[in-house]
Amino acid sequence: MTEVDIIRLFTQPFRRSEHQLNAPFECDAELLRIGDETWAYSIDDFSPEEDLFTSDNPQRLGANLVTATLSDLLAAGAEPRFFMHALTLPPDAGIEFIQGLRDGICATLEQADCTLCGGDLGCGPTWRYSGFAMGPAVRPLTRKLPDTSTALWVTGQLGDANLAALLQAPTPAFELRLQEAAVIRKYATGCIDTSGGLMDALWNLHDINPHLRIELHRERVPLAEGLSSIGNMPPEAALVGGAGEYELLFATPDLDAAAEAELVEMGMTRIAVVSTDNPGLFVHDRRVETPPPCPRSGESMENYIAEVIRYATDLFGGHQE
Repeated sequence: MTEVDIIRLFTQPFRRSEHQLNAPFECDAELLRIGDETWAYSIDDFSPEEDLFTSDNPQRLGANLVTATLSDLLAAGAEPRFFMHALTLPPDAGIEFIQGLRDGICATLEQADCTLCGGDLGCGPTWRYSGFAMGPAVRPLTRKLPDTSTALWVTGQLGDANLAALLQAPTPAFELRLQEAAVIRKYATGCIDTSGGLMDALWNLHDINPHLRIELHRERVPLAEGLSSIGNMPPEAALVGGAGEYELLFATPDLDAAAEAELVEMGMTRIAVVSTDNPGLFVHDRRVETPPPCPRSGESMENYIAEVIRYATDLFGGHQE
């Protein structure tokens, strides 16, 4: 079963709150009306087995865990305000690891002006982390796109986390896109983060908006350094794998020259177009028929990587730039 299948099966009998504004899978965070305000809530769980975050640099690990948690709020058009977490540590965790992890978490929360309100500590065979964040949705954004022609933009470069996972290299530092998120709230009509990789984010947008055509222009995708030299696999495998880099993928209507220049100056790139004709997800004129492989459904990591390579080769292999 895929992650989506499991979530649908598990959550089916639960009733939704009358205060909840988004439908299931429609937003990166949960949007609730509290009094006269809309607030976004999100919780995430991380482990080295599932997320492939390396722990050789505990301060970077702590920063990445907070960035990954807060990314859902940013994608929902919210400003992080309050934070809680649950941390599991192995019995042999040294003081240097604990202090480094703490310092990375603390520095990133300070960067976001987000307050740690409390948490829980447990013991287990390896580290595990659950982060909960909430904040006011200044301009709520969901994955539901307007029924008009729009452009899809992305913050930063893509593929570095998947590249590290494929090469079994240290996880790169994730960027907390606070300034970019503030600008995105000015212009965007929808948003999602790339926590599961670019193709997973695009498929999720397609799944929520099946009546629209989403067309990715591969040559416009800003690939991370090193993706041209990853052996026999196509560089696009790093866009298919599930180790996301937590960039923001967002839709905008036609923008004037000044607005486009503002986005470009901040390192954002227009990589796809959305239209109302011939619905589906496309890479140029090639229709994407199936979602990218799900890490949870593979028999082993080796089999999953092989599926990712096959998927990327089938989808991108015939495209010549």
